[in-house]
Amino acid sequence: MAEVIDSLVERRKRQILEAAAHIFSKEGFANANTDRIAKRARLGKGTIYRYFGSKRDLFLSVVDRGLNKMRDEILQEVRKRNSVLGKIESAIRTYLAFFEKNSNFIGILLHEQSNFRKKVVQRYFEYYYRNVDKIKEAFKLGMEQGIIKDIDLDDLISVYMGLLNGVIYMWQIEGRRYRLVDMAPIVVRVFFTGIVKDEEQRRRYDK
Repeated sequence: MAEVIDSLVERRKRQILEAAAHIFSKEGFANANTDRIAKRARLGKGTIYRYFGSKRDLFLSVVDRGLNKMRDEILQEVRKRNSVLGKIESAIRTYLAFFEKNSNFIGILLHEQSNFRKKVVQRYFEYYYRNVDKIKEAFKLGMEQGIIKDIDLDDLISVYMGLLNGVIYMWQIEGRRYRLVDMAPIVVRVFFTGIVKDEEQRRRYDK
């Protein structure tokens, strides 16, 4: 019986979070109405407040869910690759594919409410710093193997994330006219030809 109740709770939460993500991304936090979220989730308004204490809690739960989902997808794909460059390439492709598949999440991360945006950015960087060591490990191993140039790790990761987020931002403001994941080979080529030290392996990307 307890398992059935737990399953129902998780299903309800998922319904609410998916509906809220859609409404928040379209209308922003201030304009989003819990009645519309409840209607889209096909649940009563009271049910939303039973699981989430306030609209603010719901919004931040949407952010947390998206960031955790992104992390899990990246780790799952990276584990399938054995080489350092393969892992980095897989991480790039999965990151872009996630935002293409979950384009509503871009609007949430770029929320227009300045006070609330600080909280969203804080959430993003909490996620970022919790997982940055995993990124560093790949780059550090590549340096130790003589595959990647000896560059300050923090600077390297900053450029890595800046390049990816810049591509996503441009895709968003240009109206998503093309497949975001199709940009992955271009990002890989630009990034790898700049950091790969080993001539033989760099030629694989410098075409």
